Amino acid sequence: MLSLQIPFRFLMALILGSALFPMAQTAKDAVLLGGTFLVGLGAIEVVLRFGGL
Repeated sequence: MLSLQIPFRFLMALILGSALFPMAQTAKDAVLLGGTFLVGLGAIEVVLRFGGL
């Protein structure tokens, strides 16, 4: 089951992350949006791991 979860999570992160980039006006905005997205995604992963999901 883990082998199915990893590509699925990567695909979802790629789709959600790519939706943020049209909002960026400059490269700096794109980096800030991408970094914020990755921090939030990491926080959600930690909560799900400790929650047992």
